[in-house]
Amino acid sequence: MVETDDDLRSRGARWLRVLGRVIGPEAGVFERQLPFVLVYALALVALTVIPTILVDASSLWLGSAVAALVIVLAWALPWHRWPESAQIALPVLQFVAIAMLRTGTGGIASPFGSILFLPAVMLAGRPGRAGVVVGTLGVAAVVEVPVILDAEAEVTTQLFLRSLFVAVVAGTVGVIVHEATSRLRARNAALAALQVEQLRLNEQLTADAEALASLVRETEASRAHLGSVMDAVTEQAIVATDADGLVEVFNPGAERMFGYTRDEVVGRRSLVSLFDHGQLEARYREVFEVDATAAAEADEEALFAAVAAPTITSGVLVRDWTFRRHDGSCGTLQLAVTRRIDGKGSTIGYVVVAADVTLEREAARLKDQFVSLVSHELRTPLSSVLSYVDLILDGPDPLTDEQREFLLVVERNARRQLRLVSDLLLTAQLDAGRFTIAHQDVDLADVARATLAEAAPGAEGAGVTLHLEAEPVHVPGDAMRLEQVVANLVSNAVKFTPRGGRIDVRVAAAPAGGAVVSVADTGIGIAPDELDRLATRFFRASTATQRAIPGIGLGLSIAKAIVEAHGGELTIASRVGEGTTFTFTLPGA
Repeated sequence: MVETDDDLRSRGARWLRVLGRVIGPEAGVFERQLPFVLVYALALVALTVIPTILVDASSLWLGSAVAALVIVLAWALPWHRWPESAQIALPVLQFVAIAMLRTGTGGIASPFGSILFLPAVMLAGRPGRAGVVVGTLGVAAVVEVPVILDAEAEVTTQLFLRSLFVAVVAGTVGVIVHEATSRLRARNAALAALQVEQLRLNEQLTADAEALASLVRETEASRAHLGSVMDAVTEQAIVATDADGLVEVFNPGAERMFGYTRDEVVGRRSLVSLFDHGQLEARYREVFEVDATAAAEADEEALFAAVAAPTITSGVLVRDWTFRRHDGSCGTLQLAVTRRIDGKGSTIGYVVVAADVTLEREAARLKDQFVSLVSHELRTPLSSVLSYVDLILDGPDPLTDEQREFLLVVERNARRQLRLVSDLLLTAQLDAGRFTIAHQDVDLADVARATLAEAAPGAEGAGVTLHLEAEPVHVPGDAMRLEQVVANLVSNAVKFTPRGGRIDVRVAAAPAGGAVVSVADTGIGIAPDELDRLATRFFRASTATQRAIPGIGLGLSIAKAIVEAHGGELTIASRVGEGTTFTFTLPGA
């Protein structure tokens, strides 16, 4: 069978590995002496078979003793504690043993001269060039020792050339072995580094695989948990779509709200197919600023873009939409749209949470209609009652003190009811968009002084002290409406401040222009979780209901609406048991 180049390279590599285990850096000091000792022992065995070769027993015994000393020293001495260069002594002793063996077996004619290449090769396999030099010199010396010890030997040119040629051959072999072992050493180092790196990569791969498996398990558990949570929600519709609006998730709440089953919608319908088409077109015109024709020609993906596009800039978008149920009936839902993005920030879909607010919106509409109707129906008779009371009080007929007191009670309560009706009418105007502001130059200090003068009798009766700190500040606005704001805030403060308390009204110019007006009391305060709802119509704080303080919860909502209509802002700060501060700011001219 013909050997290929790959077979030759493989066999050569095997021999190099064997050589490395004996003379390479991974071999111990003891192992590196074994080839020499074994060959020396074979030479002694040969002498027992052919005793005629022996010519000088003393030299043989001396060489054998040195050879034995080599193996004993290699085994017994702590070479690992000493510099590596100290190990050169062992190959040098081997040269001595070989020289004695050649001297005892015929000198120049000894058949065991070739053994001298073993320590030479051993030295050549060491790191650095020093081993090659020492090995070459050792070979030359071993060749010359028998001549030096044999007084009868004649040094001839042939003998000199022979010694020189053997030394050159030994040096050449040493260089070849040194290069081979150096390459083997470098290869072994590279293999060791690769093994370490492979071990590290294997450990990393194992750790990554375990982490990935754990992540997959956690993701699956989270998905299952999320699915169970979504399935448990039946009052709200939770719908997930892809980037184009095609429905991917449709929970039981959505099935209940829209009247479709999950199988009828998921992967089959766009979310906008469940909405009123006319409202979608109007939204499309508003978002993309196109005409009615372009809106009418828009497909479902384009209409969905009108629903979802604002979420790119404003995050979560919440607004009311008209939807159509499976049976064709319509309703109103409050829709919160959230954009889903991947790691690169690209849109991968949307999550929609919807609540059916049809009944709430209808109730609010009926309530507003009722408030407007009742307010108009009550205003006329109350005005008539007040007119007749004024006629009686100012008429020519004398009244007893008791009669006058009764009429004053009627007048006071009628005026209170008239103010309430006026507030109700104002809220109706706000809802209908008919609220107007008559702008003129207004001095807020005069407004505050007039308001406190009107509120003084009521405050005095409640045992509350009023204090005004005002500087002239002019702003564009409606004097009557602004006076209504201050009056509502002061009236609120009087009602919620116990006897002996104090109310401070301050009017000052704002640092950036405009005005700042604050009304601070030392009253009962408001719970922190109720501050955000305090300016909501018909809302009353728990401290007011617990103490049975009269009111219907319109004053602050009207004050806030008037301030915002002037381009200002109303803020509230309060601590339960310490008091409340209402502050509103108005822009300058």
